[in-house]
Amino acid sequence: MAETGFHIVVSEFVPPGTLEHLTPLGTVVYEPGLAQDREALEEAVARAHGLVVRNRTLVDAALLARAPHLRVVGRLGAGLDNMDVPACRHRGVQVVYSPWGNAASVAEHTVALALALAKRLRAADAMARSSRWDRGALLGTELRGKTWGIVGFGTVGRLVAEAARCLGMHCITHHPRKHAGHPDLITAGVDWVAEEQLWATAHIISIHLPLRPDTLHYVNARRLAPVRTGALLVNTSRGGVVDEAALLAALTSGRLAGAALDVREHEPPPQPDPLAALDQVILTPHTAGLTEEAQERVGRQVAEDVGRVLRGLPPLHPAPR
Repeated sequence: MAETGFHIVVSEFVPPGTLEHLTPLGTVVYEPGLAQDREALEEAVARAHGLVVRNRTLVDAALLARAPHLRVVGRLGAGLDNMDVPACRHRGVQVVYSPWGNAASVAEHTVALALALAKRLRAADAMARSSRWDRGALLGTELRGKTWGIVGFGTVGRLVAEAARCLGMHCITHHPRKHAGHPDLITAGVDWVAEEQLWATAHIISIHLPLRPDTLHYVNARRLAPVRTGALLVNTSRGGVVDEAALLAALTSGRLAGAALDVREHEPPPQPDPLAALDQVILTPHTAGLTEEAQERVGRQVAEDVGRVLRGLPPLHPAPR
């Protein structure tokens, strides 16, 4: 097969630049609604040598069975929870992804949400738009001198720590594979603490964990129970990491002063959404990584690796084993 004779299916929305990176490889079938139409998706992958997805296309053994020519699946992002990576390996299908391409954008979004919570920007915007000027009802809080707890210290967590320290905050983290004295923590000026200490002492807690069986509902009633009065929670990782019923209880009881979620366990969440009814909650629709710069990097990285695999070369960013 010629190097440009490949058939590639793109099953979710991508910016035009990503398609431009893929088109030199061959025929690109761009149907962003396939993620919601399983039957059509299975028909589309029957001829595919490559499949490019985001986070809503379920790549499992059943789909792989309908794709006899498939050689590579490209995941536009860092999360792999919608991918059955072992099943792909069993079928000889390489999985490639972008482990850091949108990290800066996600970190910036995390900090923006934390600032919005601390300064009560959602309520302030609504008040100003309604021509009310009850300034005394919008008492916020400073971040300087406060403690930011970072749960999970990968690339995004490190970038969040950089920004938080620029704001004059003390940063702590708990990571099962990075303990006190780890070079990454020393370089970042972040203190490792026991899990219980992080939840009990941090003023802001941000979550940066992949969704795996051991992290499902990691943020639960037990971990939320000891949080300090006035604490804020931000999650820009994966929705399933947070037990939303436990979060709702912590917010309505006053244990948590506020929460900001870019990701939900079900996207979009079922209606009515009790979290959306709370004034102390800020919600964004999984847009932390959706910046022009991040999407360009992610698209370029994944398209390059899809091309490398199809041409018989090892990928630069294979899914971890």
